[in-house]
Amino acid sequence: MLTSADTFDSDDDWLTRWVGQRAAFVLTTYAVPCLHFAHAEAARLFDSTAYLNATAYGQLRYHILCEALGRVIESRLSGAEVHRPSDRIGTAFTIECAGRVIYPYKYSEGAADPYAGFRLADDDALKGRLTPGDAPRQGILAGMPELPPGELLVLAWAGNHKDGLTRAVLGVPTLDAGRLRWAEGQVLELDLRLGDTGGSDDRSAGTRPAGRAPVCDKDGRPILDLDRIDAELGVDFDSLFPFHGRSPR
Repeated sequence: MLTSADTFDSDDDWLTRWVGQRAAFVLTTYAVPCLHFAHAEAARLFDSTAYLNATAYGQLRYHILCEALGRVIESRLSGAEVHRPSDRIGTAFTIECAGRVIYPYKYSEGAADPYAGFRLADDDALKGRLTPGDAPRQGILAGMPELPPGELLVLAWAGNHKDGLTRAVLGVPTLDAGRLRWAEGQVLELDLRLGDTGGSDDRSAGTRPAGRAPVCDKDGRPILDLDRIDAELGVDFDSLFPFHGRSPR
């Protein structure tokens, strides 16, 4: 976790060098709670609607994540540009920040599945963005902004309806023999306890707790409360970034 300006100044903090202190804090602090929120809200809607199937659950989760993470970025990362699927048909959910493009990518259902080396189809638009001279074609990222190879930061995550969020990783991808892998020294596994409802305080290295649903209101609807998350972590966002503050809500 990044909780102080001193932490950001670490020479080995590749993420801070990549996107800056403010963006590094926002991504490592709020991406996981947004993922928890999307899983919990999609599960609530899925469980209360008899005709929805597993595919519909996944679609709900994706669009809820787009809205939740998009609002967080716009609120606390002024200057970033959020692209949503709701902007126009075919638009990929991406965030442009500090000359980089951030892309959430669900790679699997379970935490035990490998998150590096997953295959990219020949017609996948992401592959076109990573391979110089390869014209991007129609695909899930058809609306993704143009960017030079190596300028992409992926929020890769795994999860399912039963367990919720099971893993989340921030990394810089490279292509190796047609498969997406992480660039050496540029991958960070995120703590899934952020934004959950409790559990053990043991955050020892190597632990990968299953994701838990966020706090809910009296009607059972999950709540995404950034100020509460800050308070639990013992940080003051506006004091941490005194020259920027937060964007208007």
